[in-house]
Amino acid sequence: MNQGSGNVLYHGVSSYQLLEVILHRLLFHREEKAVLLLPDFIREKYPQWEGLSPRFFQEVRLFPYLSIPHGEEAQVVRDTAAAYKSLDLPPLEEFSRIYIAGAHFYFALYVISQGLPFAFFEDAAGMLSRPEEAAAVLAAKFPQHAALAQANGLFAGNHPLIREVFCCWEAQSGPVETRAAVWDFSVERALKSLPWKERRRLVRFFVKRPLKTRADTILLTQQFSNLGLMGEEEQRSLYRDLAQGPLAGRQLLVKPHPDDPLDYHQVFPGAQVVDTVFPAELLPYVFRGRKPKTVAAFSSAGLCGLEESFQVLRLPAGEAACPQEPVKGPAPCPPGPLAGHPSI
Repeated sequence: MNQGSGNVLYHGVSSYQLLEVILHRLLFHREEKAVLLLPDFIREKYPQWEGLSPRFFQEVRLFPYLSIPHGEEAQVVRDTAAAYKSLDLPPLEEFSRIYIAGAHFYFALYVISQGLPFAFFEDAAGMLSRPEEAAAVLAAKFPQHAALAQANGLFAGNHPLIREVFCCWEAQSGPVETRAAVWDFSVERALKSLPWKERRRLVRFFVKRPLKTRADTILLTQQFSNLGLMGEEEQRSLYRDLAQGPLAGRQLLVKPHPDDPLDYHQVFPGAQVVDTVFPAELLPYVFRGRKPKTVAAFSSAGLCGLEESFQVLRLPAGEAACPQEPVKGPAPCPPGPLAGHPSI
């Protein structure tokens, strides 16, 4: 991967993607002016979003996705173009590099309509090899949106204008379809490569005060009901059953998925529930004093990268709710240093 010159533009949607682009900017474009686009609805999750500037980006703008209706591609592109112009940013062609995480959102269609190449970040660890799964999840709620993204190769990262793809290779569960240059970008290794003061500064953006706990096990929940994979009561029952099964006798700290709206205080009476929203990849760095020894989840992408810091307990669940386990394969790019940062 070649570092660009001049201004660079990043786009991200989810908590994981926000962490991805912050780390990438710090590692590869530290000396350049960087602009970040986030969805307008992220304010509910991260009301402190303005603190990203100037700490990590020179400018951060909220993209008005909530005002863009779903529809035919031509109209969506026109609406997205107008939304971008309302942000009072330079024209896209003035950026030396464009990096898009959450490419299935409509901003990528606008970039494509301008004929501009861009780099693609996978939506979550391991999702590059499971584009059909990502498409099905979006289609359950927004079929028109999913169809446009799939037609443009924005789940698999195989649109011709996608020149580079960043993914966690060890988390992939099958072949990768893209013909772009693929870079093994591990959030875990990227975090470890930061100077400790800078890593602490990043962690403090998400978690203002370190967590204290007596729990021995962290439970990472997943947003099954929010994605339409099951009803809310069905999800509650699924997690209640854990207390009588694989998690029986454990002292729990429950960390809800950033997009999981369920209240777990009643689901797990006596458990400590984390109210702070942050990516699970930061768990090795958020505790003060003693930390739990085990982290458990239903094959969550959030487990990827935590194996070196915790004992991992993968919980059994039906195939409809959980992705398949990762299967190791040959590396998609040559071994060795990546733009000066080994094994990132």
